[in-house]
Amino acid sequence: MVYRIFIIGLLSAMSCHVTAESLYLQEINNTVLSERQLAESKEKLAAHKDLEVREKLDMPPFHKRGQLNASLEYNTCTTCHLSPPHTKSERTRTFMNMHTQFIACESCHFRPKDKVLSYQWEDVRDGLSLKGKAKLFRQVQSTEEKPLERVKALHSYYKITPFYKGEAAVLRKNSQFAQATKRIWEGGVEAEKIERRALIHAPLEEKGPECSACHDKDEQFLDLSKLGANTYQANKIYNNIIAQFFARYKDEESRLRIMRLLK
Repeated sequence: MVYRIFIIGLLSAMSCHVTAESLYLQEINNTVLSERQLAESKEKLAAHKDLEVREKLDMPPFHKRGQLNASLEYNTCTTCHLSPPHTKSERTRTFMNMHTQFIACESCHFRPKDKVLSYQWEDVRDGLSLKGKAKLFRQVQSTEEKPLERVKALHSYYKITPFYKGEAAVLRKNSQFAQATKRIWEGGVEAEKIERRALIHAPLEEKGPECSACHDKDEQFLDLSKLGANTYQANKIYNNIIAQFFARYKDEESRLRIMRLLK
């Protein structure tokens, strides 16, 4: 454990110098922005308002906010986006934000049509892939000999991440590009911010895949077997009742009765 911590620190300090350029950054560098993209970026920036996340509320909420996700300090997206990031839909945002605990933002929003990505577990602290195993899914299959075991020691440093040619296809927070972006955001002029925002978002899909992409055995956007899921875990993911509800009822006003969750 001590040795791994040492390696993580060493790699983090050296990563901006020795890490190969990720596919995401390659896509950014190859982007030629259109007038439409720049106009949309300008509109988004003009509409942006800084929001303050209150840690101590006057009245305790029904669902108390826990400790903030420690893995987010390695995530470039949260430099600008809120944590948790999904806020628009009151109906789906809790379910969507739950996924950020174990799925990288790029897994859903970076989906280049001309490249074939593989999805692997990654330790976001050092960018190295991990061998898929059932334990990474937080629980293992119950047997007659022992009850369902829940793994509490694992946390959101381990995320399902897109890889391309052996490299995680993500934008590192300690990369030169990300550091330059931070400087532009803190002291740059409006034109620089508009262009940089447009560049970062150009390779991304604003809307992630439908729930059925992962929660449907016939589609399988993710290879759960390769990621280490056992049969019990895979069936639970494919037959998730909340994902099934969203697939069936598209209307924002549709509601799910709690009794259906208890079956």
